[in-house]
Amino acid sequence: MVNIVVAVDESEESIRACEWACKHLLAVQTDIQESYNFILLHVQQTPCVSTGPAYIPSDQVFELYELQTKRTTQRILKQALNICDQYGVKAETHVVIGKANERICESAAELGAHFLVVGSHGHGTFIRAIRGSVSDYCSRNAMCPVVVINKKVF
Repeated sequence: MVNIVVAVDESEESIRACEWACKHLLAVQTDIQESYNFILLHVQQTPCVSTGPAYIPSDQVFELYELQTKRTTQRILKQALNICDQYGVKAETHVVIGKANERICESAAELGAHFLVVGSHGHGTFIRAIRGSVSDYCSRNAMCPVVVINKKVF
C-alpha cells in the first residue's frame, strides 16, 4: 500500500497541489488505485492570543477561537475532498496542531508517507529568508520524496 500525503490549507496553492495530485497520480480508474492511501493533511496553528498586561483573555475568547479554527478546518477539508470526488479519488483526512512545516514532516513520517505533495507560493529569496517557506522546509526535512507544486505547473 502506497501512502500519498497532500498538505492542504486555505491557500490557492495547496488546493492546486491537491488537484494536481488527484489528476496526475490517482485519476486513472483502475484496480491500481485501490493500492493507494490518499491522505489530506491539515495543520491547525497553535492558539496564540496577543494580550496586553491589563487584559487576560477569558475562556470564551479561547472557545470562540477554537470554534472558528474548527470551522476553517472543516471548510478547507471539504474543499479538498470535493476536488478528490471530482477525480474519483477516495481520500481520508488527518488534522494536527502546531507549526505547519514541522508538523507536516512529522505527520508524513507517522502516516508512513511514500511521498508528500505540497503547494508553493513561489515567493522570492528575500521573502523566503524573512518568513520561511513550508515547501522548502519539507523538501529538506521530510523522510520521503516531496513533490512541490507551484502556480506555473497548473
